[in-house]
Amino acid sequence: MNTHYTIYTKRLCLRLLELNDAEQLATTIQTSPSLHQWVDWCHKDFTHNEAMEFISATRVNWVKAIAFGFALFDRQDDQFLGMVALNEFYHTFNMGSIGYWLKDSAQQQGYAHEALDALIEFSFTHLLLTRLEIVCDPDNIPSHQLAQRVGATYECVAQNRFVFEGKPKAGWVYSLVPPRPS
Repeated sequence: MNTHYTIYTKRLCLRLLELNDAEQLATTIQTSPSLHQWVDWCHKDFTHNEAMEFISATRVNWVKAIAFGFALFDRQDDQFLGMVALNEFYHTFNMGSIGYWLKDSAQQQGYAHEALDALIEFSFTHLLLTRLEIVCDPDNIPSHQLAQRVGATYECVAQNRFVFEGKPKAGWVYSLVPPRPS
């Protein structure tokens, strides 16, 4: 996919991270302790080099169409807010998983909801996927609430659904399917 592909919403610009975004990415992760408990690669000592590696991997995944990680930038001041991503493609089943995170200071302002609505629309109308999943840590209540707010349906607790800090964990699985044509 074109690495310049951009989605605009009312308040956000969703686009692929660029190498010159590394400092903002590193600072965001360092100063957002809420992320450290849910995203195992996020930690208080996250370095510029780790940010560069993350950005490079995200760009490679994008070009290979393995995953589409969209960085969220405020349209007014171009401030980096977090990310939403479409990943874990299962081409045989025409589905993928979506994930999301926001820096601490951007939470509870509707940004994630706005970005997820755009990513969901992109997934169903542009990529023509027929199913999306959101997998949440059972203890991550804000993530569950956001999944429900974007219209996802709770399906089950899946044992060993994801790995966190090298250990398998159960995940609450939510699903989204495109609206049926009228």
